[in-house]
Amino acid sequence: MEPGEIYSHPGKRLEDHLSRTRTIASKMAAWYRVNLERGQEEALLLHDLAKSHPAFQRKLAGERLRFSHAEPSAVLVLARTGDLICAEAVRRHHTSLENLADIKRLWGNRAYAEWQKTIKRLPWWPGATRVAGELGIDVSRWADLLPDEEEWEDIIFNSVELYGPDTADALQDWLKLRLLTSLLVAADRLDAIGGDITCSPLVIDQKKTQNYIASLKDKKLARWRSQIRQKVVTAASQIMKAPGIYTLTLPTGAGKTITGLQVAMEAAGQLEATGILYVLPFVSLVEQNTAVAREVFPYVMEDHHLNFPDGVTNEEDSEADEANRRFIAFYRYWQEPVIVTTLAKMWEVLYSPRVNEAMSFHRLSRAIVILDEPQSIPATCWQGFGKTLELLTERLGTTFILMTATQPGIAAGQELALEPVSFPIIRHEFHWLNRQMTIEDAADFLVGRGALNNDCLIVLNTREAALRMYLAMKARGAEPLFLSAWVAPVHREKIFRQLKEREQRGEPRCLVATQVIEAGMDLDFAMVFRDLGPMDSIVQVAGRCNRNAGPRRGQIYLAELVDAKGRNFASHIYDPTLLNLTRQVLREYFDEKDCREIIQDYFKAVQGAVNDSDLWRNITEGRWGEYIDLYPDKRPDEVMLVIKGAVEGLGERVSQLLATICASLAPEDKGDFREIEKRRQAFREITRHAISVPKKHLDEWYQREGGMIYGGDETAIRELFPDLWLVQGEGIGRIYRRETGFVPVKIAALMEGGKDVGY
Repeated sequence: MEPGEIYSHPGKRLEDHLSRTRTIASKMAAWYRVNLERGQEEALLLHDLAKSHPAFQRKLAGERLRFSHAEPSAVLVLARTGDLICAEAVRRHHTSLENLADIKRLWGNRAYAEWQKTIKRLPWWPGATRVAGELGIDVSRWADLLPDEEEWEDIIFNSVELYGPDTADALQDWLKLRLLTSLLVAADRLDAIGGDITCSPLVIDQKKTQNYIASLKDKKLARWRSQIRQKVVTAASQIMKAPGIYTLTLPTGAGKTITGLQVAMEAAGQLEATGILYVLPFVSLVEQNTAVAREVFPYVMEDHHLNFPDGVTNEEDSEADEANRRFIAFYRYWQEPVIVTTLAKMWEVLYSPRVNEAMSFHRLSRAIVILDEPQSIPATCWQGFGKTLELLTERLGTTFILMTATQPGIAAGQELALEPVSFPIIRHEFHWLNRQMTIEDAADFLVGRGALNNDCLIVLNTREAALRMYLAMKARGAEPLFLSAWVAPVHREKIFRQLKEREQRGEPRCLVATQVIEAGMDLDFAMVFRDLGPMDSIVQVAGRCNRNAGPRRGQIYLAELVDAKGRNFASHIYDPTLLNLTRQVLREYFDEKDCREIIQDYFKAVQGAVNDSDLWRNITEGRWGEYIDLYPDKRPDEVMLVIKGAVEGLGERVSQLLATICASLAPEDKGDFREIEKRRQAFREITRHAISVPKKHLDEWYQREGGMIYGGDETAIRELFPDLWLVQGEGIGRIYRRETGFVPVKIAALMEGGKDVGY
């Protein structure tokens, strides 16, 4: 660092960072057609000005001290613009957004003299003249931007005390705050690592799409799917003349993925969209649908927490290109014109107060958003989510396509399938047994229905129940495969490949699974058994029964499974209200054509019975720092269990990744940006070899093993850090098994021929 210069980051002059951050954010805003006011432009330029404070400069030089630069920078923004929203975007651009009540409290209670004292210590250096010139002001010290105390109090009074609870104002300011914050945070982080904005255009190539469709394997229903697709795309070209909310209701197996992409392409062309966002409920679906999207679009980003870059660089790439790659990988910023992502990530972008999670919010402006399987959103959030979509459509020109076989009542949208679509034949029929069964009873029932000589899918509600069913079917002569969240992703992929290979060879298959099988997996079974669950989940599982319309109707059996004490497994994970409503709409017998009416009755009943969450009220009442999790029932006691050695040849790689991650968990080791980036990438990669397990199950195994060492220094199971455990060596094949994933102690005892200690 040169004497007399002021820096924002090591080696980066502050005036350069301020100017480039505004330039990058302005380019982003222009590309995504977000209008920036003069005050917002000035906020972008002033966002880090207080880094010029001597204390921050000493901190950059290596002194161990704390100095918050965001608040004094926000003071200058408020003094300059009189805009509380602009000031808040700057004040919170390194942390999280706050509730309006907290915002009022801070600005209303902080003494003018305290702010003035800090601002007076900001130096005037040669680069400051350049910043002042970009602001269009003629001053020689930053304190000149502050008004006198009486004028400052007037600004605070007008900004805070007169800030009323009007809903329209709250909506406008929430939207303005998230837009400006997302632009500022993205631009600030991008420039900090030496990157630059690169926006690729959305390329619509109908010929490429048609070539891809023509390359698909000819199946029995290919012509029917093609006809449906053509009708829907034609209707979309006539209907989607303006941004809005649209629905696309097609039965499972009708080819929704390519149909939805074609509809989005049609709308994007007509509405001059800035991009297409394809949002799916599960990571496995993101991976599948990204592959399809890459067949028809040149620039596609696959975004989910398991995705990690391959590290490949090109010699001709500039430092900015490499920095951009690091930025996208580190922050999961939605860079490409076509994004395939998860509903969980979309939820964070919409609602999370954490600014790093919300930095892609501006990408929604003038975009086409496909929401695939939106019924996976908790029913308590339907109304608030629907109102959010309406707001974004009205204010940002976003177009939403809600695409599913079971359309929930999230928002009133125009249907693109002008007539109800049904398969040309009835593929399957349902049998509601309307009685309670133990797992052993259910296994006997299935064997009696020919499960040993037929393709059979068995779906249960809990991982332990699924493991018990797996053992019960094996005891009756079946050779089942197994899928649950306790199976590491690398093994789930292998099991799915095995299922597809057996299906293609026409071999009988038996699969025992949890709800991980419900949506999107292109598998076909002649018989399905499902434990009681919400009606929409039942219909989703039905999509795996006679999926490709074979000559014989598939058979779907529904029952309520209970443990040895008569407690039903469904209540462990589902709201009792949803289960009761499902019981009310189920019929003893019905077939595929009846599903539309039944599911409509179910969703109507759900809307009348479920209390709305605070999702929308948080926005309208200024509780912008609150966050309602998309999956509120995530177990707080679960920890990550890494499996080392379960995949041949990758044990050493897992060790390397663990070493990188454990270094980042050491409290004394903070590291620079590149080190943090390396650790985040290691974490993403290792999650393919990891699962989440209740800590009590791991404690039971540790106590059983007694910390014994098997061969060398490899303990079977041990805790590396809080929330991070490792199973290895002799633990593979006992604690974690390649065929079933993690096995709790009590079920392992069953597998080893011991006594059942109960559910």
